[in-house]
Amino acid sequence: MKIKLFFLACIIAALSFAASNIKESFDLKIKVVPKTYSSITNLSGFNKAVEVINKRLIYFFEIPQENIKLDVAETQIMLTLHNIDTSKVCLIKNVITISNTLEFWETYENSEIIGYLTKADNLLRAMHTPDSTLKEEKMPNPDLTGKSTVKTAVLDSREQFSDKNPLFSILGPRLTTAGEPLPSCMIGLADGKDTSMVNTYLKMDKIKALFPNDLKFCWDSNPYKDDPSKALYGLHAIKVTTADRHAPLDGRAIISAEATTGSDNQDVKIGLTMDPEGAKTWAKMTRENISRCIAVVYNGYVRSYPRVRSEILGGVTEITGDFTIEEANDLVNTLKSGPLPFELNIAAEQIIKSE
Repeated sequence: MKIKLFFLACIIAALSFAASNIKESFDLKIKVVPKTYSSITNLSGFNKAVEVINKRLIYFFEIPQENIKLDVAETQIMLTLHNIDTSKVCLIKNVITISNTLEFWETYENSEIIGYLTKADNLLRAMHTPDSTLKEEKMPNPDLTGKSTVKTAVLDSREQFSDKNPLFSILGPRLTTAGEPLPSCMIGLADGKDTSMVNTYLKMDKIKALFPNDLKFCWDSNPYKDDPSKALYGLHAIKVTTADRHAPLDGRAIISAEATTGSDNQDVKIGLTMDPEGAKTWAKMTRENISRCIAVVYNGYVRSYPRVRSEILGGVTEITGDFTIEEANDLVNTLKSGPLPFELNIAAEQIIKSE
């Protein structure tokens, strides 16, 4: 009798264990809407958005096509994903709405901008009022040499200026030990906590008027590689060459992309192939900027700024920028999917058990 009860208990336990390990299947329903409505949010725009979302779901998550259903209903997109991994819902929402951008810009050389920065520093000093208060403390010199120190101002909230060098106290100019401008489109280095103050200075009307109208500033996305503290970020001088002030070349010209790594899984590179129009623009940009830097800007931040050695024909090129392999693959998948025609938001979502 005891043996029978023992076997019965084992059977019940086995059935209970099996039942507890049955994987339930869920469907995800999402309502996607434009972030803002304009003349571009028409039916063709919605159909393009559907195409991009569909590709992203396949490239990023390898979701089978038969598990994806996308419908356009008036001014919204209804997405249904069958048999979804619920742990990936947040990531899916982010991927289908993110507007990753890759841009290529011409640049100014540091030697062409240092004079304007000096004028800006002098004007800010002249604008300083006598009743402002501050204290000074030392920080690592943002020069390449790293051998000397400069002073940075901890500014009083009433007057956000330092006494002597309002700009250069927080934006270290890129100079050699002999005081000559270093060759680069990077024009200065600032501590991450000071970048917003640098932006404030450079956006002041009187200061903006000192600089060329076709100049815009752009920060590095990652800390300066030769700074051991990893606290300094480079500021770059971008040259705007188009009438609409958009990048002359961007991710829309990319027809294929591939991420590769070296033998040690480091040195991540992204190989790009451009469409005929993009190849033509890239050839022109590289031909006209030999011995100058081209800034590769990803999501509004500089990732690399290679110096052009010769004209690049055929629209095949390679970019680096201290990408991790995960970042590189995300960029590759975004480029392969194409750009969204307009920004999107998630208006509603629902996870339901599949029948």
